[in-house]
Amino acid sequence: MRRFLRLALRAFACLLVLGIALAAVMLPLAQVQVGPHGVDERLVFPLPGTRDASMRMHGVTGAHVRIPGFLDGPVVRRDARGRWHARWWCEDRVVARDGAGDTLAIDCAGTRRVFDLAPVPVPVAVQPMPARVAVLSDVEGNAVFLHAALRAMGVTDAVGRWAYGNGHLVMVGDSVDRGRDVFEVLWTLRALQAEAARAGGAVHVVLGNHEQYALHGKASYAHPEHAYTARRIAGPGAALARGTVLGDWLGAQPVAVRLGTTLFVHGGVHPRMVRPEVTIDALNRASAAYWRGGRAPKHTVVLDAAFDQRGVTQTRVVFPSPRATWPIGTDEVARVLRHFGATRVVVGHTTSPRVEFLHGGRVLAVNVNHNRSRAEALFFEAGRPVVRDIGVPRRLNAMVTRTLRPLDPSRREDRALLGAVLEERRRVAALPYPY
Repeated sequence: MRRFLRLALRAFACLLVLGIALAAVMLPLAQVQVGPHGVDERLVFPLPGTRDASMRMHGVTGAHVRIPGFLDGPVVRRDARGRWHARWWCEDRVVARDGAGDTLAIDCAGTRRVFDLAPVPVPVAVQPMPARVAVLSDVEGNAVFLHAALRAMGVTDAVGRWAYGNGHLVMVGDSVDRGRDVFEVLWTLRALQAEAARAGGAVHVVLGNHEQYALHGKASYAHPEHAYTARRIAGPGAALARGTVLGDWLGAQPVAVRLGTTLFVHGGVHPRMVRPEVTIDALNRASAAYWRGGRAPKHTVVLDAAFDQRGVTQTRVVFPSPRATWPIGTDEVARVLRHFGATRVVVGHTTSPRVEFLHGGRVLAVNVNHNRSRAEALFFEAGRPVVRDIGVPRRLNAMVTRTLRPLDPSRREDRALLGAVLEERRRVAALPYPY
């Protein structure tokens, strides 16, 4: 055993020396990729041949950042006296304001936005199937698509107000990350949830794995400009922290919803969920308590079913190979659905070329968040699933101009840049996983 430990330590020391030597050679050749509005996006390391290696910078630095027309936030906290403290980004600066009451009005770039800060009740997760249900998934911070899609689906009117009466809207997870307008998407869904409740309808914001990342403060998948502005508004990883109006609202949303005998989860269902203690109510209570109570990484069967790789937010086993590594058969799907009192499940998470009916209609896959996927959406009318082309493309990966500048470790600013990148990677690595 001692010999093995000595060999392991020598191997580690050799790797460490090799890593330091490689860094010493590569750093003088490295470049910084700068986005169109001044945010540093990646460290780029040249490799032999035509390919380069790169490292995300998670919005840690930027120079003369100005994003025309961009409002990010607000991040709002309330104190013990009920007063609120708000911070947001407007084009090129952070703005702060304190106030009282349930309304915050922000003027930015010639546009006024009014935010309702009053508490919003979470809809009951298990209900009879309504006469009308509209379904979207994997919006991923794409506010332009969200507004256009909801209008095309008849869920909102021309000015973005709830127009679906007593119908229900189900967002099947991953409303955040990748796109820049994460706050716009979340504040929109929060407002619609309140408006729908007053009209006798409901908006179910089902949590996906990217909501879990965002609540944890993991910026690995965030748009560089949103990551940059969120850090300036709230600090690293704190934009949706416990105690913020938006973070507390998001953390209270469910990971599973059942309308009639139709289950809605982001990732899918797994045979390991067939346990007496794993129920829809238990999943939602455990998830909400986790975000409300300090995110202690204590593993339980129910939290595993809500969070880990075989949980409802992440598993892909209901899809055929190669989209799923270990796909399950139709009989297994039916068995898990019976456990949840369901006959079918609606899932996002895994991209499909169109809204797909799998396993004889037991699995309805609705993640069409790809430029080559059809612009379809799923509806339920009198309990019957209906697929319609809503005519609203996602328009992902728009071409923007990026530049490269040399990284100079002799400059104080670039040494600070490297330190900030390493500190962010250390912070993210310290987050509990899979919780």
